[in-house]
Amino acid sequence: MRRNAWRLAVVAAALASAPAQRTRAQALNGEAGPFLIKGGTVVTVSGATMPNTDVLIRDGLIAQVGPNLQGGAGVKEVDARGKFVYPGMFNAYTGLGLSGIGSIQTENLRAEIGDFNPNDRAIVAINVESQMIPITRANGVTHVLTAPTGGLMSGQAAVINMAGWTWEDMAVRTSAAFIINFPSTGGGGGRGRGGFGRGGGGGPEQSQQQIRSLKETLRTAAEYERMRAGGSSDFDLKLESMRPLVRGETLALVSADAEDQIRGAFMLADSFGLKVAIVGGDQAWKVASELARRNIPVILGSTQSTPPADAPYDAIYAQPGVLVKAGVKIAFSTGDVSSARHVPYSAALAVAYDLPEDAAIKSLTLWPAQIFGVDDKLGSIEAGKMANLFISDGDPLDVRTHMTDVFIAGRHMPHDDRHFELYQKWNARPAGK
Repeated sequence: MRRNAWRLAVVAAALASAPAQRTRAQALNGEAGPFLIKGGTVVTVSGATMPNTDVLIRDGLIAQVGPNLQGGAGVKEVDARGKFVYPGMFNAYTGLGLSGIGSIQTENLRAEIGDFNPNDRAIVAINVESQMIPITRANGVTHVLTAPTGGLMSGQAAVINMAGWTWEDMAVRTSAAFIINFPSTGGGGGRGRGGFGRGGGGGPEQSQQQIRSLKETLRTAAEYERMRAGGSSDFDLKLESMRPLVRGETLALVSADAEDQIRGAFMLADSFGLKVAIVGGDQAWKVASELARRNIPVILGSTQSTPPADAPYDAIYAQPGVLVKAGVKIAFSTGDVSSARHVPYSAALAVAYDLPEDAAIKSLTLWPAQIFGVDDKLGSIEAGKMANLFISDGDPLDVRTHMTDVFIAGRHMPHDDRHFELYQKWNARPAGK
């Protein structure tokens, strides 16, 4: 009897504490709205910059943008007077949610065995508890493209929000691009920076064999698509996954640094009708006019690294401005996870080397949204779009700027990242200790 009474007491205590636990958990994914952001300078990106303007957020969306808005009963006001309101920034190629502590195998789900894994979907492997997610969003990066690596066809990348209970909750577009790593034929110029999957590396002969394998796989996929569209019931898991790719509906994001790799991406577009974008693109400046003519965008890697030995000293820093001047749509990325929050500073460094500042902001917001086909939801502050935005006390390209408030899918994010926790801990340290 005593044992049963003890068990009942434990259950009662657990039930009594459940509401408090749920309240705390709810806070970790942000406070629900509706919200009225009052009096900020709203940088819409797609249109004019609007001083002394309000933004009404309701049901996860931007409901209204304009002066002197009235929220009505139950609307929570956020004071943005003297501050700026920007659309959330987009890191256009990372492994967020797929990579964790390097020495723990189960925390690294970014690469699979084998050269061809087009059916692998990054979205289903997302670790929603990753410490890097809140750290990244604290700097105004509210959504990213998270991508697999390895082999020749790594799998399917996804656009995800930097908050959510499950991967379904975080998903913006579950299959935004197929990752293809084009082998280098020896043209040089690639830095092989961390985070970008590269084909090749085994000499010219092996690279040519890999290119032949890649082309043969795409030919087989195109024939499979023709047969399936004609009513064939034969089913192949990998080839089935590639049907949107060979139909030109889903982007082929080709990892390519050297000029020969980039021209290889042109070949894929011409031969198989793929919708192509480049990721990496160290030598994209050499073919800027052709990229513009073909309307092929470039997802640039970090500018905070050294150029190759055979490149001009300012090649990495000046390239964004060169591409934009030529008419190429660009976006910025970090490739890796640990520095994902630093993506605005890659754009900032490019501004110092002749990238127009308005283009730098677009390359972090609207342009990547357009590249990945989510500009109906993200990339600018407009009524009807998802309420992914942040309030700052200055220019987000300036490392001294603080992001005071972050909203993702209309929820007001807490300051709950590991960096802020450590700041609070050591800021409370007694003097002299």
